[in-house]
Amino acid sequence: MKGLLEIKDFTGSVEDVDFKNRIVTGYFNNFDSIDSDQDVIRKGAGVKSISERKEKIFFLNQHDWKQPHGFAATLEEKESGTYFESNKLPNTSYSNDALILYQEGIVKEHSFGFVTTKSNHATIDGKKVREITEYKLFEFSNVTLGANSNTPFTGFKSQFTDINDLNLEVKKLLGVFRNGNISDDLGVQLELAIKMLQLQAFELGKQETKSTQPEPIIITHTTIEPQSIKSIFNEFKI
Repeated sequence: MKGLLEIKDFTGSVEDVDFKNRIVTGYFNNFDSIDSDQDVIRKGAGVKSISERKEKIFFLNQHDWKQPHGFAATLEEKESGTYFESNKLPNTSYSNDALILYQEGIVKEHSFGFVTTKSNHATIDGKKVREITEYKLFEFSNVTLGANSNTPFTGFKSQFTDINDLNLEVKKLLGVFRNGNISDDLGVQLELAIKMLQLQAFELGKQETKSTQPEPIIITHTTIEPQSIKSIFNEFKI
């Protein structure tokens, strides 16, 4: 809706991460495809905003304005979508966490916050869509596991329909958990994510009838570090 801040996720948008220099590159949208909101962003829609206010467009962590990574060294529209190269990420706990999540392949998406300024309605392949031909860009963010804005590690359970895939995701999360450099906040989020995946594994296990199907990974508190946050989750019930 015109005048309201909108947020859209873009899967598979991580191009490269230079961990030594703390620089992230990728795309935070693409052009000419119909998204889940029945919107189509046209090439050129962000050119005016990028030209006029590039130095005011933030690179955020999970759409959180209190956790800015900084700004983009490069921000431009290319043939397939809007491309960015970040400046060096700051030495903050949330930026360090984000780099670890990139490295482990858990951050898979970027997203952007914008206000639509020009649009029209059209029909494409029999679908009624909104064509966005101009928007005002405010920020773009790393997004964890397709999470809804400001809710990292939620909204991903339905993505898993096979216990093998689910177990691989748990292993990724455990790999991050055992990294001694993560913040306590990320540790809290990771343990909650693992609990949710355990529940999904249980539900999938009930549906599985083949004896050759691998058993779901079961994670207990005794296998999870750092120890300093174990007590936080004593009150969590799933």
